[in-house]
Amino acid sequence: MFNESRRVSTFSIVVGGLLAAMSIILARFFGLYLFGNSVRLSFGDIPILLSGVMLGPVVGGLTGAIADIGGVLMTGGAAGPYFPGFTVSSFLTGFIPGLVFLRSKDEHKLIKIIISVVIVTVLVSFGLNTLWLSILLKKGFWLLLPARATTALIMAPIEVAILYLLLSRIRIG
Repeated sequence: MFNESRRVSTFSIVVGGLLAAMSIILARFFGLYLFGNSVRLSFGDIPILLSGVMLGPVVGGLTGAIADIGGVLMTGGAAGPYFPGFTVSSFLTGFIPGLVFLRSKDEHKLIKIIISVVIVTVLVSFGLNTLWLSILLKKGFWLLLPARATTALIMAPIEVAILYLLLSRIRIG
């Protein structure tokens, strides 16, 4: 049902669109900003991660990119101007779990979820998003990193738990 093929099905487009919309709502309307705009607590990454697992790396990545661009358009840039770096980060947030789950979706599900969330947290949250914020806010990377790392380390286990619960109840084989 949710397999990666050369052609993207109508079903994948619809599910990806719904998950992008859920991400926008969770991130932009129910997100909590701390320390100005440098740290955001939200569950907006969960639908994007879920999209990568269920629909594969390409659709997962596109879901993330569409969620980022759509979120900026819907909020009018209330949290800051559009920055293409965050679109790349959102793409990777969906793409990476899609790669991790590409071969087999049911074997070692919890381990694959942990690997996906750890890679996304380290590469995207710690690395790229902190870099993009340091460019936008004109503040040092190392100055922003401690607050961002703290919130990412709080959110990562929560994301793992929620993803595991969701994926335990969704047939993705």
